[in-house]
Amino acid sequence: MSSQQQPGWNNAGQGGSAGYGPAPYGAQQPYQPYPAGAAGPGGHDLQPAAMPGTVRAAQVLFFVMGGLGLLALVLAIVAGKAEAAGSITVTSLPAFVGLVSALRFPKRKPSSRGTAIIIASLMIVVGFGTAGQGQPAGLILCAVGVTIIILLSQRQSGHWFGRPVRP
Repeated sequence: MSSQQQPGWNNAGQGGSAGYGPAPYGAQQPYQPYPAGAAGPGGHDLQPAAMPGTVRAAQVLFFVMGGLGLLALVLAIVAGKAEAAGSITVTSLPAFVGLVSALRFPKRKPSSRGTAIIIASLMIVVGFGTAGQGQPAGLILCAVGVTIIILLSQRQSGHWFGRPVRP
C-alpha cells in the first residue's frame, strides 16, 4: 500500500468513507438524552423531576392564604378582639390545614393531591358562609378555593402526584 490515501480509508487509517469510519478504540459516542417519558430500570421516569407550574401555583396559593389568615389572627389578638380572633380562626382553618398539605407536595403522594382538593372544597364552603354574613373576605376564599381545585385537577398535576418517588 502506498502512503497516499486509499479509497474507502480515512486519514486515521480506519475503514469507512470520507472520514466517517468507526470510532477509535475507547472513544465514546456523544451523550443522547432519553426521550420524554422514557422509563429506566424499575419503570422510574428518567427525566428530571421538576414540580409543574400548576402544582407550584396551588402550593403558593395555600401559602398565601395561610399566611394572610395567620397575620389577621395575630392582629386581632394584639388588638384584644377575642371575638374577631375566633371568627378569623374558624374562617382560616381550611387555609391553615391547606398550608400543611402544601408542604407535602414535593413528596408527590397521591393522597396529598386528594387532601388538598378536599381542603380547597372546604375553603369554598367556608367562604360562602363568610360571604353570607356580609364579609367580603369570603368571596376571596371562594375564588382561591376554586382556583386551587382547577389547578390540581389538571393532567400535569395528576402526572406529578402519580409518578413514583425516587429513592
